[in-house]
Amino acid sequence: MIFVLAIIAMFVAVSIYFFFKAENLQREIILMKRDVSATKKENKSYVELMAIIAQRYEDISKRRFIELRAEATSAEDTEMFDIIAPIINNYGTIFNGTLKGKGKLQSTVKKIYEGHQKGTYKVLSNYIAQTDKEIKRAWSSNNINGFILLVEAFLQVKKAKKKDN
Repeated sequence: MIFVLAIIAMFVAVSIYFFFKAENLQREIILMKRDVSATKKENKSYVELMAIIAQRYEDISKRRFIELRAEATSAEDTEMFDIIAPIINNYGTIFNGTLKGKGKLQSTVKKIYEGHQKGTYKVLSNYIAQTDKEIKRAWSSNNINGFILLVEAFLQVKKAKKKDN
């Protein structure tokens, strides 16, 4: 009889231990769910913020590009504007593509250019190879920062060429 009572007491003790352990785990799960929910809200706000930033940069870049293109006088300038036009016109797509990770700039730009017209990506690559080292460095960084710098450099080079004339 004492043996049976000892087994029952041990079973009750183990049951109580697991009950409190389960309660503790349940509290941890609730806290983790709150953290995940807060993280999702924060992530959503960051995504919306990045979309706003991309839209602003796109609008500014397009406006500057259109102004510079309208003021282009030489055939060489017009040709260079034609080369960089797909980057400017698809700014948002490239921006979002490069946000997905490092090493996505060149592959995203290649998709845009090859979708625009076959062989134009090679023309862009040749143009970048012939430009100044700031553009080459931005292109070779192959990330979102490089993309923003690349567009700025393209527009600055065009502005500098315009001032030199």
